[in-house]
Amino acid sequence: MKLSRLDRRDFIESMLLLGLGACAGPRAAARALRTHPPSDGALGPLFHRLSALADPLARDRSTAREFARRAGAHLLELELEDDVLADWVRQGPDDPGIGRNGTRVLHRRSLGKGGPGELMAVLFYTPAGVSNPPHEHHNLISIKRVLKGSYHVRQYERIRRVEPGVIAIRQVSELVAVSFDGPCIDMTDDRLNVHWFGAAGSEPVLALNIVAVAPLAPSQTFHGASETRAAGQYYVDPTATPGSDGLILARSIGREQAEEFARRPLASFPSRIARPPEDQP
Repeated sequence: MKLSRLDRRDFIESMLLLGLGACAGPRAAARALRTHPPSDGALGPLFHRLSALADPLARDRSTAREFARRAGAHLLELELEDDVLADWVRQGPDDPGIGRNGTRVLHRRSLGKGGPGELMAVLFYTPAGVSNPPHEHHNLISIKRVLKGSYHVRQYERIRRVEPGVIAIRQVSELVAVSFDGPCIDMTDDRLNVHWFGAAGSEPVLALNIVAVAPLAPSQTFHGASETRAAGQYYVDPTATPGSDGLILARSIGREQAEEFARRPLASFPSRIARPPEDQP
């Protein structure tokens, strides 16, 4: 599916793909998202492909990993001609973001019915030189496609709960340039659940995030049925020195501490990725 200037108006007004319309600027994207109800059939084939994935997930006919794989494949089908982004307004929005660093959600909308397994589309903006603080995802599935700019991304596996407010995690990736060319950044409750990302280089980043909310029964989640927090993102601190087993004890942190991560580029924090034994001194 390739988009050029010739079909840009139809793209913004009809297909939009819930965020790609921001190639005409954040205000145009927000207008288009508000004017088309979720049931509007004019939103286009990609919209319907993504929406159709929610039903089997909600009915336990699809696993979280299969949902993430298929949704990511659909997002990677998108192609953009250079002229589509010619009018992108590079100045960030007025919203100060966490820690006043300028990150913000440009728009958010539902792609399907409410309740467990609800599918959301989120258009996310990250200014140059700042990060989205490290966080875990409780009972969420997330697939993110970069539309403009480049992300620096670190991903972690949750290994076990240590005590209330502390989880043992292991860093498993260090992706320094995730761009429109891919890959999609995806996670489930049991895979790559913790991540930390920020803008790489001198440009801001625009990304489209597809999120399934509360697809699991509470007892099936990492934190179990006793977890009292709602499905959502929760900040953690992954900067502790790993133990001999490569595990990091990551403590839950509040917004004030998260702001310390938000104001700095990810590269200013040392990577904790485990090195193969032959690479260690």
